[in-house]
Amino acid sequence: MNISKTVLFCLVIVLCSACSCINSVKFKRTGNSVVVRMESDADRLNTILAQTQYGNFPANQCHLNLMTFNDSLDLVPYLVKSQPIIKDLPNGAVSYTFEMLDEAVWDDGKPVTGNDYLFTLKTVLNPKIEGVLGPFVEEIKDVQIDPKNPKRFTVVMSPKTIYSLDYATNSFSVIPEHILDPKGLMKAIPFKDLINPDKAEALAANPKVIEFAELFSSPAYSNDPKYLVGCGPYRIESWTAGEKIVIKKKKDWWGDKFAKTNPLFTAFPDEIIFKIIVDPAATTAALKNEEIDATNRLTPEDFLDLQKNEAVSERYNFLNPTTMTYFCIPVNMRNPKLADKRVRKAIAHVLDVDELIRELYLGFGERVNSPVPLASPDYNKNLKPIPFDINKAKALLAEAGWKDSNNNGIVDKIINGKNTELSLSYFFTAGRETAQQMALLFQDNAKKAGIEIKPQALSGPEVMGRWAKQDFELLSVGRGLSPIWSPEQNWRTDSDNRSGFGNAETDALIDQIPVTFDVKKRRAMYFRLQEMIFEEQAEIFLFTLKECIAVHKRFDAKPIESSPGYAPAEFKLK
Repeated sequence: MNISKTVLFCLVIVLCSACSCINSVKFKRTGNSVVVRMESDADRLNTILAQTQYGNFPANQCHLNLMTFNDSLDLVPYLVKSQPIIKDLPNGAVSYTFEMLDEAVWDDGKPVTGNDYLFTLKTVLNPKIEGVLGPFVEEIKDVQIDPKNPKRFTVVMSPKTIYSLDYATNSFSVIPEHILDPKGLMKAIPFKDLINPDKAEALAANPKVIEFAELFSSPAYSNDPKYLVGCGPYRIESWTAGEKIVIKKKKDWWGDKFAKTNPLFTAFPDEIIFKIIVDPAATTAALKNEEIDATNRLTPEDFLDLQKNEAVSERYNFLNPTTMTYFCIPVNMRNPKLADKRVRKAIAHVLDVDELIRELYLGFGERVNSPVPLASPDYNKNLKPIPFDINKAKALLAEAGWKDSNNNGIVDKIINGKNTELSLSYFFTAGRETAQQMALLFQDNAKKAGIEIKPQALSGPEVMGRWAKQDFELLSVGRGLSPIWSPEQNWRTDSDNRSGFGNAETDALIDQIPVTFDVKKRRAMYFRLQEMIFEEQAEIFLFTLKECIAVHKRFDAKPIESSPGYAPAEFKLK
């Protein structure tokens, strides 16, 4: 045997040994069922009403939008046959004409049509239904169904904006009219009446509007699988509160025929179980015992330790994608104690964000200064992070009239004739060790400046509920980011503006951005708005993190940028 043959022979032996070693790993979990850990329970599974990602994530596996963003962040057709026919209309309006896929049907075999799209819009706009999608559809002025082909319909929007197509197609999932409104209560309500402010009061008293709103807002429509019907690949099987949500792949789903040529229709697992595990220690134990197939938001310490654990690392792949999420501390500017921006800036100065990233997240993060994705060219890089500076915080508080008049360590001030201490509640999500540690560090540093922070751990839905109702002083949250920043949703004074930011000047700027099609001019406006938000510190911007993810090696799975960092429907059993 010559040298080259000897080397080749040895190489084959090594490779075969390696393969043998890999194949010798005995996986405890088998079968085409994916168990995904969620760190908090859903608030509800109704895609129109859900306010948390924990409700939307399982529910969205069962629904489809007209169009959606692909991995390259391009807006592409999903439930419709092609890009729409676009027609510019008088007075700055625009129309988009779509046609639903011929194959698209609901679970009972009835076709998905433009009537379902129109019904979904009417549901969102029902004045007696509380939801969060209203700002996304307010530009839609009419929906015209083709009388000869109900799958073909035209959406009229005014004014035409940079977001129009996204809002018309990707801001909500289509829901079935015949299942959710069997009496046809909303069919009798003209769409144009729902968007007419002059008719809002009368509609709010309309018996049919009220009856449907009560039905749609009932617990059954948010947790009973009978009513949680979509046209997507999965159906809700069950929801055991605080424990798990189970969805199952539909047999002979109509979209399977598209999966080979369109990855958007990929749906490999037969079943996906969303297992609620709040405690990080319980999460690592579940990984070690192979009780779950995937989790995100591992603590950085656990992420690194698990990689070093041979028994775990031979069974799981560890992924570290960047995420379209940032973390912040919203400040309720409507509260008299927090109305002065010098107080809000002082609070920002007592937060050692660099230490949080370094100590709590082991460097798996990067500071942010605005609500725009870091990688976006619209992100204002001229904004500089507020440094940790206790003395500066004290100076700002003194300048704003706060002093410790009774020498108890907490600064105070006369507000509305009453001596008021700067004592602030701070809500954070229970069960997250990093959130707990961050609260304690925040509390300790704030005390040095004379600010009392009172941390309170709440469930995820409770934190979101307090935020939505503006019933808070300070709280810790994460915000999802969109490829295109649309500030009117959260920053306009009459929108879902939870901190109380803004004035006529910022509203005018927000109104101008969407109708400015010159990229250079629009970017200058984006930069200016970010400066104004940063100056006010309505939200104390913290950081964006790299996801710490583990996925079982039974599956081929790739990381994605959108939360939670992976798509369980795309997990392909090896």
